[in-house]
Formats: sequence, C-alpha cells, structure tokens
Amino acid sequence: MNGTSQLRPAASISIAALALATASAAVAQEAADDGAGIQEIVVTAQKRQQSGQDVGIALSVVSADALAQRNVTSVTDLTGLVPNVQANFGAGQVAFNVRGIGTNEFSANFDSPVALNVDEVYLSKNFMSGLLLFDIDRVEALKGPQGTLFGRNATGGTVNFFTRGPTDELAAGGTISYDNYETLRAEAYVSGPLGAGLSARLSGMVVDQNKGTYRNLTLGRREGFEKKWALRGQLKWTNGVTTALLSVSGGRQRGELPPYEGVGVFTPASVAAGAPVFCAPYLNGTVRGDTAGCVRGTDGGYPGDGDPYTSTNDLAHKVRNKSLGATLRIEHDFGASMLTSLTSYQFAQRRQLEDSDGSPVRTIDVQYDNRIRQISQEIRLSSTGSGPWSYVVGGYYEHDSYRNGDYLFIGAGAAPGYYSPFTQKVDALAAFFHNNVALTDTLGLVAGVRYSRERVSFDGGTFAATGLAGTPFRPTALVARLSAADTSRKDDDATFKAGVEWKPRLSSDLIDKLLIYANVSTGFRSGSFNGEFAASQAALTSLAPEKITAYEAGFKSSLADRTVQLNASVFHYTFTDGFINVDSATSPVPVTINAAGISSYGVEADLSWRPIRQLTLSMGGGWLDSKIDSDVSVNGRSLKGARTIQSPRWTYNVQGSFIQPVGGGLSVVLSGDANYRSSQYYEVTNSINSREPGYWIVNGRIALNGPDDRWSLALFGKNLTKTVYRTYVNDLPDFGWLLNIYGQPRTYGLSASIKL
Repeated sequence: MNGTSQLRPAASISIAALALATASAAVAQEAADDGAGIQEIVVTAQKRQQSGQDVGIALSVVSADALAQRNVTSVTDLTGLVPNVQANFGAGQVAFNVRGIGTNEFSANFDSPVALNVDEVYLSKNFMSGLLLFDIDRVEALKGPQGTLFGRNATGGTVNFFTRGPTDELAAGGTISYDNYETLRAEAYVSGPLGAGLSARLSGMVVDQNKGTYRNLTLGRREGFEKKWALRGQLKWTNGVTTALLSVSGGRQRGELPPYEGVGVFTPASVAAGAPVFCAPYLNGTVRGDTAGCVRGTDGGYPGDGDPYTSTNDLAHKVRNKSLGATLRIEHDFGASMLTSLTSYQFAQRRQLEDSDGSPVRTIDVQYDNRIRQISQEIRLSSTGSGPWSYVVGGYYEHDSYRNGDYLFIGAGAAPGYYSPFTQKVDALAAFFHNNVALTDTLGLVAGVRYSRERVSFDGGTFAATGLAGTPFRPTALVARLSAADTSRKDDDATFKAGVEWKPRLSSDLIDKLLIYANVSTGFRSGSFNGEFAASQAALTSLAPEKITAYEAGFKSSLADRTVQLNASVFHYTFTDGFINVDSATSPVPVTINAAGISSYGVEADLSWRPIRQLTLSMGGGWLDSKIDSDVSVNGRSLKGARTIQSPRWTYNVQGSFIQPVGGGLSVVLSGDANYRSSQYYEVTNSINSREPGYWIVNGRIALNGPDDRWSLALFGKNLTKTVYRTYVNDLPDFGWLLNIYGQPRTYGLSASIKL
C-alpha cells in the first residue's frame, strides 16, 4: 500500500454540512431592509454576539436561506466554494482540509484537526454529525487554530452548525426536492408557544434515493443508494432572566457507499507470464479505467468501458449508521454578564461494509463497526455590556468512550483476516479565559489562554482471523493474538491567542468601515494510538499531540455605502509532531506517526458587490503552499518538500443572484456559481497517479417565489458541464491496481418549499 492511503475516504455529511459554501466571509446574500446594501450577519465566533465584519478572524458564514438558494445538499456542493477548503465524503462521516490542514487516517479513533460543533456542542468523531445536520439556522466556519475558545482538535479551525430553535409565534413549513436519480429529499418543522413561558419545535428530514448513481457490472445492478431519516424535538422555557432549552435528536441511515473504480497497472503479457511489469500509462500518470494496455493484478481485467460511474466490485458497499443525543442549555442573565451551561450526551454508531479492491475477485474487504458515547459539560461566564473590556471565562469537561470492532479480510493464507476489537477512552478537562480590550476608540487588544489536561486510554488489540460469516461479515475463528495493550497517555497543554485590532476613523466617502487585524495563536490535536489492524506488538504505538503555531493578518471592509465588502488575509502555519500516514512492515494498513514538521502559508481574498437590491455578485480566491518539511522516508523515498494532501495551490469561485419581480408579489430568482481547483494530490507521497488535474464545477438554479417568499418552486442543476473529476485515489501497486472514486455526475431536479 502507498504510504498515506486509506481504504475508504471519509464519508458523507448531509445538507448542512456546511456553510463553508459561502464565498464572502460573514456576508448575507439578502439586502438590508433599508436599501441595496449588504447586510452583516451576527455571529458567535468568539462565543458572544458580534457582527462578522467586527471579528478579527478569517471566517465564512451562510444562512439557511442562502443554503436553500444554492440547493446545498451535500459536502460536494460546498468544497469548491470557499478558498483553501477541501472535503472528502462517502456516507456517515466527513473530513475537512482547511489551508492544508486535514486528515486521512484509516481508523476512526483519531480525531479530526477541524472541529465540528452542533449548537456549540463539540462532536469528537466526524461520523457523529451525519444525522444531526438539518433544520439549520446558519453555519459559521472559522479558519485557523481556535484552541483558546474551542479547545482541542481545532488546529485547522472549526465548523459550527446552529439549528433553528422554538419560536414565540406558531410557524410551520417544509421543503421537498426530487432529482434525476430518483432522490426524494424532504424537511419539515412546526414550532410555537405552549404557554407559561414554554415553547417547542419539532423538525425532521428524510432522504430516499431509489436509483443508484453507479452501475455495478459484476452484480448487474445499480448501486449508491441512500435512505435516511432524523428527528429533533426542542422544548424551551424562560422567565425573562433564566432560559432553559432541551434538545433531543436521533436518526438512522441505510444506503451504499460510492464504489471504487479498480484500474489496472500491469501489462497484460507480464501478468499472463506471472511476472507483472508496470504498463506505460501507469508510469506516466495517465492510466484510467478504459486503458486497454493495463490490467489488474488480481484478475487480469479492467472496467474497460471508460465510464467513471461503473464498477466491478463483487460486494456492495453497505452503510448502517444511527445516532441519538440530548443537549440541555441553561442561560442566566446577570445584566452585565451571562452565565451559560451546556450539558450534552451523544451516541453514534457507524457500520460500513466495503469491497476495497475494486475488482470482481474477493481480495480485500473491510467491515467497519464503530461506536462512540460522549458526555460533555461546559460552564462559562461572558460579558454582555458595551464597555471597553469584554471577556469569556469558563471550564470544560468531556468523556468519550469509543469502541472499535473493525475486520479486514485479505483473501490469502490460512488466516486471511485481521480483527481489531479495542476500546479507547478520553477524559478531557480544560479552563479558558478570553479577553477583548479596547485601548482607545480605534485600537483593541485580543488575548486568551486555555489550559487542557487529557488522559487517553487504550484497551484491546488485533487478532489473526479465519473465514467470513454473514453480511456484515465476521471472522469464523480467531487464530492468534498479534498485538495487545492496556495502557494510557496523559498530556497537558496550554494554548494561547494574542492579537491587535485597529478600526481607523475614516473621512473617505468610499470606505464606510474598516478593520485591520493581526494575531498569533497556538493549538493542538489530541494524542492517540495506532491500534487498528496492528499486526505486531511493535505496530501498536502511541502518538503525542500534534501542535501548531499560526500567524495571520488581514482586513475586513465595507465600501461604497455598504454595497461592497472586500476582505483579505495572509497566514503562515508551522507544525511540530505533525500526524502523517505511512506504510509500515508491521501493519497491513497505513499507520500514523509523529514524524512531520509541516508548514503552510497562503493568501485569501473575497469580494461581494450589491449594486442594486435585486443583484448580488461575489467572488473569492486563494493561494496555498502547504508541504512537509521533515525528511521522512516512505519505501525509501523522502517526503521532504511533498505537498500535503488535498491542497491545491489555487482556488477560485464566482457566484451571482438576480431577483426580478414579475407582479402580484411574485418574483423570479436566477442564481449560479462556478468554482475552480488547481491540481492537487490525494496521497502525501505525491505519486503521479494520485495527482488530480485542475477542474471547474458549474451549478445553477431558477426559482419562482411567492409573496414574501412564503413559497417557492425551483429548477436546479449541479455539475452542469458534466465535469469528470476524482475525489479520492488509493495507489496500490503492490496489489496490482489503482483505486479511484469520482465526484457526482450532472444532477438536476425540482424543489418546492412553503412557510405557513
């Protein structure tokens, strides 16, 4: 296996995934009530309410209306719309890469360096979020380390989802859509008062796809179906001073993962002779599924039809996920300050079955069986006054219990399987203090610190196993224990942030508002253990926390009577003990090591313009240089200077929306967007076959809206130009194939929404 590959890309997320999709940082797409200006959105990026244009952080925010206008239904709709942001998907889990900071660890016991939060509750495993993201009010995406306020595993940034809450007046509504792959998507809600300070909200979503996106030539049927549902109930009580909100949610997902395209890498004659030799297209990086001069080492075959949306897997990729959670939020208003308590319990289960060789021959299969139970408690006191000093001070506790039961089948030998049952637990305790101090009317300082103590324990190991039984399959017998440990590690860390913010007084008619900021911050990613399929005791290793120091400077501006917003930033990151995946002689899958010094630097800019109330235009761009600085060797090859995965040097996006009234309170809304990613690598070895050339994606939507936008009918299209591009590559020359997964094909359909 190639050093940084994993057998499955990170899996999917549902619609809300993310508001990373807005190209203009903290800018709403609706006009201000008093004119054609761009309305600023209030955010809680610093755990208190502020205008996004007043926060000295590179952030993106998008409202629910903007998500609906762009017909955002999955992470693939978002990954191209924000500079220097990438995402992999499959089903049930999402993994982000922000400014070159990301993850492709094989095992789910590793935490992502980009933290996901739902209603301010941190989710330690990304697969926990897939059934929570519906009935969304807004999403805030913060770039760069956010360790002071958000704690561990926020080295790359945070993605914060905020759901809609109970309303004081009766309200109900919903949306429904249907596309050319027979996918029915629906959301609905009802909300209102119950009396005596009580109010409630009930919301739900369902997805039912009946026509698979892919054709399986071996099984003779379509695959790639998705079926899921989720519900959320909320109960709110307030007496004007104290407010309590209880939220309970749960759901299930059934479906199939996107299949692999198994591409041949050997010449036909050499395979027939029993001495495989690489074919020329593989050596020069041009091999694809219809390259007749290259065959697989397993069966001497190849898909051959040139269609990226066909597969020859002998096993369908099944998904069986579920989640259940409850959160209690209590706020007490002291007048000049607010006391907030967040208590949460979350449970999620991920069960996925995949054919990991992309061929009709049973060679490598994986059964993922993961469960996580998480309890967390945060208490904080934040200032609410308008004085020169604002603060947030608090404490945090979290307990995670993660259970792993993954099984890897390699169809050869007396014991062709590896079974890895283990439990990993985390106890995390932290105290934090964040300050904003106005030295003058125009100059302010930002300072914060967080002290964290973590204990990570591991109990379990890996067995050699025989046979397969059932679907999902399980080993019929355990032959020998290959590795085992009952151990723990303790880590203490202090993260900080220090910065300056300047809001100069301006007499210019052009510049309405200007913020110039600069800061330095640190963060860390939790330590962990290489316990997944550790085929020897030497392979079961412990990892120290990954640490980052980040420098950033930028500006945010409102221009031309608030009809223009122009924001830009520059940044430089340095890592110590960075996590990277490498091949190991002691493990059948890549392992993660603390070997890398990593650096990442770049620049980003975004521009929004609303010359008239009906028209909004925006564009953004980013340049990124993210690479490994350490002289780490994989299969005798140094990784020094290699670009980090999913880190294109250039990213661009353009978006536009035009509203035309047509009489009777009706209006027609035309909207579209296009985004570009330059070439990138999907493996840290930067192998030529893992390089994906640059590409454009174009999307569009036309809608008829009723009076006051109470209802809407729309026609939408995604990937209108039928761009073929890969979202995942696993280069496995030792096994005799190259595995590809492709982005979604052109999709189009109808949608309708109503507000009662």
